[in-house]
Amino acid sequence: MTATALGPDSRLAVAHLVVRREDEDEYVVGDPGNGNFVVVPELGARLIELFAAGHTVAQAAEEVERETGEPIDALDFAEVLIEAGVVDADQPEPARFWSVSRVPAGLVRWLFGRTAWTVYIGCLVGAIAMFIAEPSLLPTYEDTFVFPDIIASLLLTNVVVVVLTIVHEIWHALAGAAVGVPSRIRIERRGIFPVLETDLTGLWALPPARRYGPFLAGMAIDSVLLFVCVGLRFAWSWGWVDLPPGLVRILAMVVFGQVVKLAFQTLAYLRTDMYLVMATATGCRNLHQVTRLSLKRLVWRLTEQEKVILRDAHPRDVRVARWYRLLYLAGITWMVWFALHFLWPSAVVVFGWSAGVLADAPAGSYYWWEALALIGFALFNLFAPLLIMLRNKIRERRAVA
Repeated sequence: MTATALGPDSRLAVAHLVVRREDEDEYVVGDPGNGNFVVVPELGARLIELFAAGHTVAQAAEEVERETGEPIDALDFAEVLIEAGVVDADQPEPARFWSVSRVPAGLVRWLFGRTAWTVYIGCLVGAIAMFIAEPSLLPTYEDTFVFPDIIASLLLTNVVVVVLTIVHEIWHALAGAAVGVPSRIRIERRGIFPVLETDLTGLWALPPARRYGPFLAGMAIDSVLLFVCVGLRFAWSWGWVDLPPGLVRILAMVVFGQVVKLAFQTLAYLRTDMYLVMATATGCRNLHQVTRLSLKRLVWRLTEQEKVILRDAHPRDVRVARWYRLLYLAGITWMVWFALHFLWPSAVVVFGWSAGVLADAPAGSYYWWEALALIGFALFNLFAPLLIMLRNKIRERRAVA
């Protein structure tokens, strides 16, 4: 049954919904299974309670009118819930998306208990202490060149980075499972960077204090891996253990990747893990979009839909956006600087070298294939964010249609 097919005698399946009080007169209502949430007034929460008790739309409206002395449009409210994807009037048991975190909470809860977080924090502090004690262990860009062969180095580095990124996201998913929230991993874009992202929208149905663990879980496992790799190199540099030179170089490459990954998560303007922590701590709901639209309004005309979003924004989002937009602008400036000083020059060198090799090396030779692989790798890194952006635009248009 669609929203337009609803009637006064319709019943809504709402037993699966989570209803949590957000402010004095506002409630967050949503389905943690599909990640759809809406904010409703107190009367809306009461209607959902009546729907859950088996009342029809008309019966719920009559009950609320009897309690408050004022009429309420329960049918319109039910249509809003369906259009938002919070409930489906056709399904007594709402459909759930496939989840990478469908493991019993009891199996993974110990990974995110007090002892575990003590270990995570200790690993990060320990790694920093080893960097201070032995500055030569600090990562450099040259650490990514594990082998003399540039293609072999790029291949190994990217495989390792992808594997460790998957571990990072799986830890988010396991932390979500520990608090009963399902998740899914998807490919997304952060500025000019393609990234993996764990969808844990269901966390917003939980009290703020219970969200921090899942938000920080990826950085927690990153800290453990960083500590292990730095620790092995520290022990090797002090002569406590004997490691093969190749392993030492691989450990240095992993350290470089983990440090970059941890630093990336602090870039709140890209909606990273620390952005979610900050948004939770400040009690914001749509800080990123409110900030972006408030800046866009200064230099460009907003669409009618954007004007409505900004007009109806929560006062807390508007207040925090006044200083958060400074971070946002600083982040955009850094991203443009990084693209001009690193991505573009690197692309010129890679394409120039590869074009020369393709022109001079015999077709089908090792160096010919090496140049071709390098071009493919560079093109992927340059255009992956654009392809993701295009995919998202197509999905948005299909959703509207």
